[in-house]
Amino acid sequence: MADTYKRLRLSPEILEDAQSRADALPVFEYSHRERDANIIGCIGEVVFERFLEHFQVPFENRTELTDHDYVVNGLRLDVKTKDRTVLPRRNYDNSVPLYNHEHQRPDFYYFISLYRDASEPVSTLGRFKEAYIVGGIDISSLDAHGTTWDTGQVDPDNGTKFWTSCINVTMAQLLSNSEMLQVLRGDAKL
Repeated sequence: MADTYKRLRLSPEILEDAQSRADALPVFEYSHRERDANIIGCIGEVVFERFLEHFQVPFENRTELTDHDYVVNGLRLDVKTKDRTVLPRRNYDNSVPLYNHEHQRPDFYYFISLYRDASEPVSTLGRFKEAYIVGGIDISSLDAHGTTWDTGQVDPDNGTKFWTSCINVTMAQLLSNSEMLQVLRGDAKL
């Protein structure tokens, strides 16, 4: 695992905050996992906020919007969270669904991987053990270098059958957390 991934143990406080947020959300159209998608996304948002707070990066929470989640130093960011039963690796994919890609055009996507215990029941919030903040990518790089998959296609590298069309980039294609922090603080320009 790359040194640049930031690991965060998911405390009961983080999980409870995420559950409260998820309970207040509707089930969104095109949601494959329905309410479970809400909790996964909300855990990612809480983790991302704690990450920014830890590094003293001011942000505006805009999670009530559908086109981006945060504004940081004038940049619009959207957090994408994926749950996994394995720890992240540089060759693993990060996905941006295409069903709202025309509408959702943030400056950057930031990716979070949740590690969950596959032996615990799906309804158990405590199945989520750790979060890995893996890095980000600007939207033009995602569009230029990502791999587009259509619904029903199978990735021959890992056997994933796509439930929706999406653009994937590997973790190795992302800017590291250190690089992203420089961008978010305005210390670096792409």
